[in-house]
Amino acid sequence: MGRSSQDEEGGFDMSSGRSTVYGQVPSSEAAATSNDSSAKMAQPQSKDESLLSPQTIVAIVGSIASSVAIVMINKLVLNNGFPFASTLTALHQLTGFCFSSFLIFAKFIPQLPEPLPEYALTRYYIAGLYSSGLVLMNQSLAMNPVAFYQLLKMACIPAIAILQFVLFKKTLPRATVIALAVILLGVAISTVSPTAAVKAAATKESNATRRDSSDSGLVAFFMGLLTLLVSLGAVFTTALSQIELNQSPDLKRLSSFQSMNALSLISFGVCMAAATFVDIKITIKDIFTFEVLSKLGAFWKVVVNEAPVGWILASCAMAILVNLFGFMLIKGTSAITYQVVGHLKTVLTLAMGAFLFGSAGLDGMKGLGVVVALVGMVLYSREKL
Repeated sequence: MGRSSQDEEGGFDMSSGRSTVYGQVPSSEAAATSNDSSAKMAQPQSKDESLLSPQTIVAIVGSIASSVAIVMINKLVLNNGFPFASTLTALHQLTGFCFSSFLIFAKFIPQLPEPLPEYALTRYYIAGLYSSGLVLMNQSLAMNPVAFYQLLKMACIPAIAILQFVLFKKTLPRATVIALAVILLGVAISTVSPTAAVKAAATKESNATRRDSSDSGLVAFFMGLLTLLVSLGAVFTTALSQIELNQSPDLKRLSSFQSMNALSLISFGVCMAAATFVDIKITIKDIFTFEVLSKLGAFWKVVVNEAPVGWILASCAMAILVNLFGFMLIKGTSAITYQVVGHLKTVLTLAMGAFLFGSAGLDGMKGLGVVVALVGMVLYSREKL
């Protein structure tokens, strides 16, 4: 996401009217006679994923490189006059739609086919899930300490495993589960340090103490409940969107750019709707008191006078690559492999930082965590080769 901008995230909302069995290709006579090749492409692959295919290797390398680059660019954007993460995510989705539409118009890629008859609402469903995951993850980062946010990202792997079992009765081999456990342990050790956790807890406690004089316990309870629901929703929607993108027969037959075109405009609408409340801070009261225009004017003034337009454009351009390689990776491998590559990116970033700027940041437990995570990724890769 976004994202993602995405880890992508993103991450993709399924229609309630879809078929309950994803493994079956729609069998209507019209679909069979008019687009037999599409029906064949929609058939889910029965063979195991391989990490050694050229397309998968390109997707993994491209996903890591583009994700690292967009994180660095987004930091420059958000810290230099444009602190609006939700709006930036919406712009990423709009850019993806416009660019993929241009490629279709110029005939560089085929025209986007109509949805398969039995999956007419699937694209809306998956796009809604994907964009909701982006919005909720952004909001979770704003409401929680960074250490807890990292734990939420790690929770996506067990969430995907549970959802795959509940929805499709799909289980993971024991060796894969062990490899994933080693990866998550290493990432936890290297990114969620005890010092950071203690500082975050102390800061939260001091803030809560200051609020106690003015806020009632009931308000504090509901704020804590809201934070919990947002966090759980972020993990659920992110995990489910990636599973559905990998499993949907309708999207399986599309190229990565076609998938981007099919989902990005809907995602832009959801992200922009969230941005009006989160970034522009429009409330229900503002709508009835006619304060909307004044808040939009103030927001536009910030954009015109302070926003680093060049870096925003660079971020939007990089988001195209992030989404492109993200679609390639999820559709070509699995939702869990996509998450593992995301954690590999985190570990490699820590290791590269230590190599380039000194090893002080990886002393002690953090260095051990990087080693443990890399061992887990080697074990996981061996299972997929």
